[in-house]
Amino acid sequence: MRALFLLFIADLLLASEAIGIEGYIASSILFFLIVLLIAINNNSVENKSQKLIRTSNKSLAKLNLIFFQNRVENGDIVERLELFFKVLHSKSSQNQNSIIFSYPPKEARYFSANFKAITNATHNILSFVNKSVNNSSILLSIKPTKNPNEYQVLIKTSAHMNSSEIKKALENKNKNINYKFLSIASNYVELIGSKIEFNIKANNSIFSFNIIMHQLSQPQTIEITTQKNALVAYESQTGFFTIVAQLSAYGVSTQPESSWESVKNHITDMLYKPNFLFIQAKILKKLPYSELNLIKEWQKIKGFKIITISDNEYYDEVASSFGDAILYQPYTTDELSSLIE
Repeated sequence: MRALFLLFIADLLLASEAIGIEGYIASSILFFLIVLLIAINNNSVENKSQKLIRTSNKSLAKLNLIFFQNRVENGDIVERLELFFKVLHSKSSQNQNSIIFSYPPKEARYFSANFKAITNATHNILSFVNKSVNNSSILLSIKPTKNPNEYQVLIKTSAHMNSSEIKKALENKNKNINYKFLSIASNYVELIGSKIEFNIKANNSIFSFNIIMHQLSQPQTIEITTQKNALVAYESQTGFFTIVAQLSAYGVSTQPESSWESVKNHITDMLYKPNFLFIQAKILKKLPYSELNLIKEWQKIKGFKIITISDNEYYDEVASSFGDAILYQPYTTDELSSLIE
């Protein structure tokens, strides 16, 4: 606006009939000053704008960090973790792994906690383990510790992992891109004032870290009206014992053996009547048609419900082609309970 005003004054001077040589010189000087002023003004605005952007970026970064560190929300820990489960089911097919989630059905679920840091740290550790092992069961469990409001997040696999490289990554000292997930997870865990521990025990590789969650509601009560029976055919002992414990909480008893031969004997035993047959799609894929027909025939006789368990995306087609319902690993007890009601 100032520049336009000065140009207007100059125009008036140039238009004056009595301007003379002295007026001409004065107007020329004025015009030069105006051009110089416009150039300085534009440069100043540009520099101020750039400075503002740079300052704004730094401020936003600082504000985001502070906001993230203190971002405590109310929510359901199971539902928050479940947001990543479809992605994990898909990714675990790359190395033929199965990710298994264990959270006691009778445990409290609603808390006040920094869920974003907790879930992102957990997801990154699982992503790293999944990329590092083959044909393995990866267990994710969350259990209360002896300290008030403290819980332990544990991720375990029976595969042996490189201890020295992992510990360097958790300290942000490993530049290998294959360990980036661990470095990211470590940063998330540090934001909540905790630390990721890595140990090898009895041939198990174990990641763990403690979290603080303030309970907002009492654990849910599970009413058991009638006792039910289930057969579980599952090659992975981790998967088998996890589902057995979950079913037990809902009043469903299971047989102690998970091999297909043992389960088949119980299916054909006239004295035993199961309500459910849980069978791994991995097992179904290897069975001959005669055995698949046997299951169907005895289902008609005994009336049990067939629930197939798909370890990862690779087995989805097999799981969907047989049985009455599917459990996609990792699943929650909400999904399990809806199938056995």
